[in-house]
Amino acid sequence: MPWSSLHHLPFAGAVEAVLAEAGMRSDRGEWEVHAGGSAHVVVNVGHVISVRIAKNATVCEHVERRTEVLRRLPRFSFATPRPLTGVVFSHGYTGVGLTWLPGFPHPPGQGDPAALHRVLTELAEVDASGFARYLDRPGQHWGGHRRRHVLIDEVIPRLLPRNQDAALQAVTELAALPTVAPSLVHGDLMGHNMLWNGEELTGVIDWDHACLSDPAHDAASLGLWYGWDVLRAAVSEAVYERALLHARTFPLQAVAYALHHDLDTAQVNQSIARADDWIETNLRGVSA
Repeated sequence: MPWSSLHHLPFAGAVEAVLAEAGMRSDRGEWEVHAGGSAHVVVNVGHVISVRIAKNATVCEHVERRTEVLRRLPRFSFATPRPLTGVVFSHGYTGVGLTWLPGFPHPPGQGDPAALHRVLTELAEVDASGFARYLDRPGQHWGGHRRRHVLIDEVIPRLLPRNQDAALQAVTELAALPTVAPSLVHGDLMGHNMLWNGEELTGVIDWDHACLSDPAHDAASLGLWYGWDVLRAAVSEAVYERALLHARTFPLQAVAYALHHDLDTAQVNQSIARADDWIETNLRGVSA
């Protein structure tokens, strides 16, 4: 973002308050601002700190709890963000300072099955009993315990009529899966949240939706980003088959998120259009 624009950012004072909490000062011209996410504005400063500013009241309600999750995550073979400050309330905004992590996302379709297998294995081995109370409920950000009903009652009726039967079948078949023992799930393990240095996975960011759930949910995210052939080489056949069923509902979940976070009409309509397009062009390719 151009330096001249940074002086007019409405959240700039909150960013500076977080930096002060961390014992840092920085000219706004040195800020690297990422404002495209739906939940947070992220301001990276000096390859040292990432300041996250909540975008809306719904996100604000969960900042302290989710920050505690980051504080309590175990050490993995890859880095995770760690809090550098407490949660700061300033200038009408809620923010927190986290460690900046190096690395860059791989483009879609490029991934090392061994690295993806290692991530899923390390997550599955976590004993989350000491911090389970801070985790999200599965699907909390778009429906929580009502998530199947949200998809059926609120999302599917908004799709094009020709796509509604396929969407309902996807929801019904996922709900019919036998239950599995829940384990720690990242909740949004898409490629934009996985940082690499060449073929080495250096970090995993954005743990806001971490929960105890079916690990095939994370596998589905990996399949959608890195490709299903890559995922098939990284997981068992049983996890692969479950991941296919999870993936079929992801575009519907995006619509539910837009509805439950009071995004504007244009954003809701965009999410619906994307879901319709995805069903028509990709659903056959990820059906079980």
